[in-house]
Amino acid sequence: MINFYCGLRIMKDENVVIIEYQDNFAHNLSNYAYGKILEENSNLKCCYINNPKQRDTFEKTMENFNLNLNYISLPRVNSLQKRSFFNRKKHFLYKDFRKRINKKKKNSFLNLTNFKIDDLKYISDDIRHSLFFSKKDFIISYDILEKITQSNSIGLYIDKNDENIDFDFINRAQVRINKYVKKPMLFIFTKKNPDLKIKKYIDIEFINFLDWREEFYFLTNCKHKIILNSNLSYSEGLWAAYLGLKDYSINIYDKRFNQKVKNKNWIAI
Repeated sequence: MINFYCGLRIMKDENVVIIEYQDNFAHNLSNYAYGKILEENSNLKCCYINNPKQRDTFEKTMENFNLNLNYISLPRVNSLQKRSFFNRKKHFLYKDFRKRINKKKKNSFLNLTNFKIDDLKYISDDIRHSLFFSKKDFIISYDILEKITQSNSIGLYIDKNDENIDFDFINRAQVRINKYVKKPMLFIFTKKNPDLKIKKYIDIEFINFLDWREEFYFLTNCKHKIILNSNLSYSEGLWAAYLGLKDYSINIYDKRFNQKVKNKNWIAI
């Protein structure tokens, strides 16, 4: 039996970290980034299992990114003696990873498929570059993109599959960011129906794209971000905030993330 921990696992007899395929592209970015961080800071090589069906689906989903992918055959994986690297205390980020794995709080989503804000500092320029789109032939709505780039835009992503949306957090985030940004315009990217629980403290426009790539690219191009504190919404919001980060960017996130390192303009509420 192969040990499985939140998307990453390591073989004992060979220094290979296996990256699990995820259904959500933002979770794929999280696992890929953590794998590459381990690869750069340990004697490890990160690989995906060469399962034809999963590989084909994954590559089609992630084809617009610059990911540097390696694969390992399933027979080779099965031939290795398996043991999780989280049992090896000398491995890079061991203590932090293990702490998150052992936390089994209800509705907890701070795991390896949801990248931790504190860990962004470990991302090298090479890893960061690989997370950008390599081609943008999916862009159609240039009028909306112009509105986003020409205004003091704030991006908020709400995934249609996330339940129990924290509307109080969204409303408090609007109030907080209004203190820092002149004439803010909140663009809410969602396929959920607009909900009256979102109060209008600032100007709001709801955006519904059919193509997730266009949605994510436009979200990334918003000058500021509100990162919603729920599973799928968090991942996409965080990566959009990180990849679209500028010196002037304000990013609002939930204080429950317990960020230890104070980063410029990352504000917990």
